[in-house]
Amino acid sequence: MPKIQVYIESLCPDCVNFITKSFKDLYEKVQNPKLADIEFIPFGNAKEVYNTTTKKYDFDCQHGENECYGNLIETCAIQVMGKIKSYETILCIESNIARLDKNFDKTLEYCLSNDKTTLEEIKTCIGSDMGNYYEHQMAQKTGEHKCVPWIVVNGVHDENVENQIIAKI
Repeated sequence: MPKIQVYIESLCPDCVNFITKSFKDLYEKVQNPKLADIEFIPFGNAKEVYNTTTKKYDFDCQHGENECYGNLIETCAIQVMGKIKSYETILCIESNIARLDKNFDKTLEYCLSNDKTTLEEIKTCIGSDMGNYYEHQMAQKTGEHKCVPWIVVNGVHDENVENQIIAKI
């Protein structure tokens, strides 16, 4: 089974397009996680610095502070729900964030309106030291890349494979 890592940012237009079109089409057609091990890594082009005063990581995102918050929400969704179950939530967030005025709290509540328990677990993660640590883990997983989405298959980035994944799905 191929391992596919997709490096994304929550407000990156190309990432939103990939998730809401190419990935959505694949997910709706296949809906079988045994065909590939897909991992979203919501960090992208962000930078992190360890703050010795707060003993937490500070993040600086390409599309601003709100994008860092969106990345954290998606990271917490992955931690709380697991990779496979979080796909639908991330897809919902990315599909609705522009319509809901780029308000991630409102979008998360919309996407999990039928699952209050998970919603509360994600909110707890967002505000916790563990949420900060989980986002740091995403930073550690993010290798050298030129742009996002950046797709790595079985540990190797190949632009032709990436283009096929983006175009043919």
